[in-house]
Amino acid sequence: MRSLRQATPFPAWPSLRDARGRLLGLPFVLLAFAPGFALGWQACLAALVIASLASFLVYVPLTVLALNGGGALAEDAPVPALTARAYMALLALWTTTAWLGAAAAPHLT
Repeated sequence: MRSLRQATPFPAWPSLRDARGRLLGLPFVLLAFAPGFALGWQACLAALVIASLASFLVYVPLTVLALNGGGALAEDAPVPALTARAYMALLALWTTTAWLGAAAAPHLT
């Protein structure tokens, strides 16, 4: 007899392989709180905003362009796979932007 989990795929628990996309953001979340311990939590919040804006407006689109050979993605084209080098570059850019944003935050007010 098949169990409910085997009979219907909808309520099934995701495997670790399926959750990989969510776990890729964990280092970004952990590194986002690092400036708060050294420079204060208000600076950490400002750094999060600055790093998020820079990431989604500059870093991620440039990474997709680089992974696609410099060309724009067609509407029906699949998104290129994220390589380990591109992931490490995004993580380094995110961390640098977060720390620079946290260091500049007290001077912006």
